[in-house]
Amino acid sequence: MTSRFGKLALFATIALAGGACDDQVKYVPWFHTMTETPAVETYEAQPNLPPDGTVPVGAEPVYDLLSADTLLTSPLMSPMSAEVLEQGEQLWMQFCLPCHGEAGAGDGPVVGPDRLPALPTANLLSQRARDLTDGYIWGMIGYGRGVMPDYNRIPRDDRWYIVAYVRSLQAQAPVAQ
Repeated sequence: MTSRFGKLALFATIALAGGACDDQVKYVPWFHTMTETPAVETYEAQPNLPPDGTVPVGAEPVYDLLSADTLLTSPLMSPMSAEVLEQGEQLWMQFCLPCHGEAGAGDGPVVGPDRLPALPTANLLSQRARDLTDGYIWGMIGYGRGVMPDYNRIPRDDRWYIVAYVRSLQAQAPVAQ
């Protein structure tokens, strides 16, 4: 019986001592790191930004209309294959035909009375349109300008097929005024 009472007394003593030491833990030197931890607050440190002029892996450089005009040239223009023109025609019919028309003369089904006005800039057979660089046309498709909306949903590489198709339309038709 005494051994059972002794065990119970020992357990009670340990429980009381352990509960009383809760506040004393912070005064023990090796427990200090448990009560006061160094923490980094959100946005406390400046983010590590990539160096200027670099492009993240897998990302494409961003071109505005002016830089596309001066820096980009079509990777598809030579040689012009039937597959390139077929892909360009398919994209043309899907995205460009409503405004620019089947032949590129700016007479699409959404142009006319009580619809989009016939604008000279929509005529891609004019000399002005023929003088545009391939990069400018590529940028125009992606970023739009004036009445033309941006078509960023057309993948970057597919825009070159449309540029090739525009050049083939221009080569087949006489210069419009």
